[in-house]
Amino acid sequence: MAQGTTSDKGELFVKRAKQLNLAFAGTVTLFFVVGLALYSFFSMPVSPRLILYIYGVELATGVIGYAVAFLVRKKMFPVSMTDRYWSYTAVRRYFWSYVLLCVPFGIAFLFFIFAGSFSALLLGYLLSLCGLILFRPRKGDVI
Repeated sequence: MAQGTTSDKGELFVKRAKQLNLAFAGTVTLFFVVGLALYSFFSMPVSPRLILYIYGVELATGVIGYAVAFLVRKKMFPVSMTDRYWSYTAVRRYFWSYVLLCVPFGIAFLFFIFAGSFSALLLGYLLSLCGLILFRPRKGDVI
């Protein structure tokens, strides 16, 4: 296999991995916009103590998601293209990192559906979106 072909595959893979990242960010943004549109239907008075509890849960899952994504980035990347299943391995690592980074928004969205707290939804959205931006694919992830 020629060296030029290998680097072309790596560059194409990183391009596709960035599209996966954008798909996750787009999905989170779409659900956030839907939540904004439906806010008048779901808003209801909620105990401030319950909202603080949800903030804590969102922040805790955010810290855990960021820590795991950081560990995956440090320990499991770069993926060598000499392995037979290198693309499957890299996509799996990206996918599960992104899923963990989106957990705070998932919790916030579920709480929004049941209680209608916009501030909790906004916090979860910002945590997840910032995580997806911070941990987007780089050129050195596949060698």
